Amino acid sequence: MIESIRCPNCGSIAERHHLSYLAQVKTQCEECDYLLVMCTRSGHVLESYAPGLPSEPRSPIKPTASRFLSRTRDIAIASKI
Repeated sequence: MIESIRCPNCGSIAERHHLSYLAQVKTQCEECDYLLVMCTRSGHVLESYAPGLPSEPRSPIKPTASRFLSRTRDIAIASKI
């Protein structure tokens, strides 16, 4: 039996194969290459692979004090105009 589930690694649609003749459950995702094979009798993990997800570069955040000082300076300059 094949079941559609959400990937526990990336959240995309993945497949869970119930292999009763092997007493195994195999979960796999083609989006992120996630794989988990478990024994249904013991619950032991027989094989697993979960690659890290690519992180998107974040814009650098100024420290709070720096943001406060630049804002104060902008207000002071604006009040002089």
